Amino acid sequence: MGQAEFGFGGPGFNGFNVDRMGWLARESIMMFGADGISSRSITLKALDPAVSNGTQLIRIPFDPGDLFRYYTVEFRRKQGWDNGFAGDIVLIHESRRLGDGSYTSFLLRERTGARNPITALQANGVSIRIDRIESANGQAIVTVSSEMVDRCPQGYVWREASPQDHVCVSGQIREATRQDNAQAAARRNPGGGPFGPDTCRQGFVWREAFPGDHVCVTGDVRTRTGEENATAASRNNPARIAYGPNTCRQGYVWREADSRDYMCVTGDIREQTRQDNTQAAARRNPAGGPFGPDTCLQGFVWREAFRGDHVCVAPPTRTQAWADNREASNRVVMP
Repeated sequence: MGQAEFGFGGPGFNGFNVDRMGWLARESIMMFGADGISSRSITLKALDPAVSNGTQLIRIPFDPGDLFRYYTVEFRRKQGWDNGFAGDIVLIHESRRLGDGSYTSFLLRERTGARNPITALQANGVSIRIDRIESANGQAIVTVSSEMVDRCPQGYVWREASPQDHVCVSGQIREATRQDNAQAAARRNPGGGPFGPDTCRQGFVWREAFPGDHVCVTGDVRTRTGEENATAASRNNPARIAYGPNTCRQGYVWREADSRDYMCVTGDIREQTRQDNTQAAARRNPAGGPFGPDTCLQGFVWREAFRGDHVCVAPPTRTQAWADNREASNRVVMP
């Protein structure tokens, strides 16, 4: 049997699956737009779960109604498991939901006979451009922009006090805002007043949804509008609440025993885990012992939340870590 085009092994898993396995450190993954920036150039390091040396995977969500639909961008080097590639390459995949409700990723290819991987994308409010590959530096430069930053999470809509007003509110609030706009002329004092032609009739005040918003509303509406503006940053932009394939079910958070620990646990367990991490050095035997420099002081044992986890904890904490690990598949959202 002759050797296959890509050898007897590899290429390695794509970024979607490496991410799903929890093999990438959190600092190696960029959820594009989560910080509110809608366009930027990004330096990508090679996708290698064994190291953490910068951004290795970009997730770009584009569907506010389904945060598991996103594009991924990854840089693959012609070496190791990926030696079967013709050369260093940047690949763009799309995570899609299948008929059975599960998700998988698809490599995006050109619609030509050769079916080569695409080098640019313009779809779903997302733009991806591969600027250059710097093989000598082991990196690639890509430029990404997305409209997701300016969209509302599921269940919310733009308020639209003006065409440019993209504060996210309930549908009921948007309808009330439209009605207030329709009543604007009727609520102004026809004789003017201390604030000129925009002076409101008695019982009304300017809404002030944005600078210069002189639509007259009741005082409680102006108060509510101010509260909506104050919470806009924490309500707008679905990208900030997209967490990828290891998203926990409601009531759970990542344990974060280390940067690759995506086990879903209760909030108090995560806090306990952080405290145990801070006490790691103090609980090791300074004289060493049968397990070398990681030997615990009497009364403590290795936590073993994952292979090689030698943080010293009380025995019940190790038992809890094992129990949480057994529940892993029951605590994540993504099918």
